[in-house]
This record gives sequence, structure tokens and C-alpha cells, in this order.
Amino acid sequence: MDIILSEAIRIAKLAGTKIKELRKAKQYTESVKNGYELVTTADLVSNDIIKAEINKIFCNHEIISEEDNGNKNQSLQQPTWIIDPIDGTVGYANDHYQVAVSIAYAVDCKVRYGVVYNPFLDEMYYASENSGAFLNGNKISVKDVSELKSCVIGTGFPHRKDDIQDIISRLGRVLPHIRDLRRLGSPALDICWVACGRMQGFYEGKLSPWDVAAAKLIAIEAGAEVGYYKKEDNYPVLECINGNNIIVSSPKVFDELKHILA
Repeated sequence: MDIILSEAIRIAKLAGTKIKELRKAKQYTESVKNGYELVTTADLVSNDIIKAEINKIFCNHEIISEEDNGNKNQSLQQPTWIIDPIDGTVGYANDHYQVAVSIAYAVDCKVRYGVVYNPFLDEMYYASENSGAFLNGNKISVKDVSELKSCVIGTGFPHRKDDIQDIISRLGRVLPHIRDLRRLGSPALDICWVACGRMQGFYEGKLSPWDVAAAKLIAIEAGAEVGYYKKEDNYPVLECINGNNIIVSSPKVFDELKHILA
């Protein structure tokens, strides 16, 4: 296994173990950032662990993190780590199990490695470019489905509800055409669940690079189709970290889902 991937796995597990310990011991506090988004001291501890471990080994690499107000339009030309110390903070603070640490590595304007770790279920998803996707060492792939009506589809909702009518309208269009809907509260895990066949599609309107960078690569390597139901100009510049209006699904239902969402 490549050193970058093996280190990403190790670091994700280290951070994940710590946030699990902090929650079990109730040793974290909650606050609100930007006036609307929940953050905990566990997010910050995880962030510090990940950055410190990366800097020990790859001191010249750049890091983009949710907790450092990362630049969403980063070029990723130089070696760059894209991290979400806790993906699913609301779930974390409410004792849910669908919580993840997400770590991606990019260079030459493309994500090359991705790791998503759920410490509460001890599930480690990972992938490297052109080498397949794995869950706890076992190769994974999307579920082969041909009709949307047989699919379980995931989605999520933004912290800010400025576009609530559009969200409700889109949800209303999707529901009659699918078997069921799920909302895990962690987009990284939503996408990984598509990758391993637990869901057959996922869509959401506004996600940041650290929400999707690792999981998108995992899904692509598992055979998923990834695209967008609406394109926005120049946000972010690179498609590999663009999470806005994203669709991830089993290939045979992608076009049908996109048509409904558009």
C-alpha cells in the first residue's frame, strides 16, 4: 500500500478513536460558528490531530480543512490534503453513529487518495486512483440496479435554509419515483454507502470540498457515476472537489435521477 494512503488510514483511525473517546466521556462542548453551524471542541481536537500527523511526515504539503476556513477554490497543483475532522457534527453531538473522519489527498489538480472512517462502526472506506475501492480491506462496488423505483436514495439538507422551497420541491419530485429515502447526516458516508451498495443514489445541493473530496473518489473507484443536476460557474474551480448540486448513483439510474432533479 502506498505510503500516502497508509498514512491517511492511520491518521483517520487515530482521529476517529479520539473523537469516539471524547464523546463517550462527554469531554467536549458545543458552540455555533458563522451564526448557524454547529461545531464542537471534538471537531477542533480532531483537526489538530490530523494536521499535526500530516505535518510530521509531509511538512511541505498544504492542508485545506473545514475548521480552518479552507479555500474552496484551491488549485490543488501542489500536494494538498483536504480534511473534514468530523463529518456529521450534528449527529456526533446527538449520539448518532453515522459520523466520519474524511481525509483526501490531491496533487496535479486531482484527488488521488481518499479515506472515510466511521469510528463508531469501525468502518474504514478507502480508495486510490485506478485501484478500486475498499471497506475494511474488502473490495466494494455499487449495486447493479436498472430502475429508480427499486432504489434507496440518500440526501441531506444545508445548515442554512435559505433555499428551503427548492429543497422541498426537489424532494417532492424524487419521492414518488424511488423505493425509499435515507438521510445519514454525513455526506461522506452517504456517498460511501452508494459505493458499497447500501444506497443506490445520493444527491444534495450545497456541499463543501471537504465533504466530498475523499468520498467521491471512493464512489468512482467503486463504479458509481458522479455528476451534477445543475452546474454553477467556477465554484469550486475543480470538479473533483465540487459538491454543489451533486449526484452520485449506480450508473444505470443516473440519467433518470438527474432528469427528475434538474
